[in-house]
Amino acid sequence: MAGLYGEIDSRADFERVLKEARYITRRLLQRQPHNKTIETIDTQLDALERWTAGGGEPSEAQRKTISIGLIAARELDDVPDPEVKVLVDKLYALQNYVKEWPTDDQAASATEEDYWKRFGL
Repeated sequence: MAGLYGEIDSRADFERVLKEARYITRRLLQRQPHNKTIETIDTQLDALERWTAGGGEPSEAQRKTISIGLIAARELDDVPDPEVKVLVDKLYALQNYVKEWPTDDQAASATEEDYWKRFGL
């Protein structure tokens, strides 16, 4: 836990974190219905949910369209709301998982060091 994919150690964890992130974004949109940042994140989470329904896997091209981690870093990292902080952590984990789309074994054992080794660093 808390490795490269944060709290995601398996496909089941991915599905749980995705569901939790969707729940938080919907709550935030109820409070701020025209928040473009949260709307964009919710749209991308919805796409992930559709692509992965029933055990599906998003294509590499689809995965490349997901930018929730970048959006979180740029737009939400400094927001003092505790619920937003929880969302940001989930978005980072989801982004890393979706980018790599690891097997359960890879997800359970991945470290940040593994990530940097891929780039020769």
